[in-house]
Amino acid sequence: MTYTCVWDAMQGQVSDQMIQRDEDQAFIPFDPDNVDYQAYLVWLDEGNEPKEPPANPTLPIEEPPPPDINDVNAQVQDIDARLTTLETTVGK
Repeated sequence: MTYTCVWDAMQGQVSDQMIQRDEDQAFIPFDPDNVDYQAYLVWLDEGNEPKEPPANPTLPIEEPPPPDINDVNAQVQDIDARLTTLETTVGK
């Protein structure tokens, strides 16, 4: 039986709430009443250590490129034309 630490992407660190059992990929919460957690603690007491999570487990978020000003201007002109049409139609 072996275990791997779980990377907590929200905290940006190894989770202090659970461990993953390698044999079946089960996530085991650190709950004293959980029999799987109790087995993990026995495994630790036998001198074992869990593996570290995969290197760089969280991919960096890529920034989208800035909008093309010509596309933005074209969209603004299209919206303006639609509003003008709507105002003309409603005004009748």
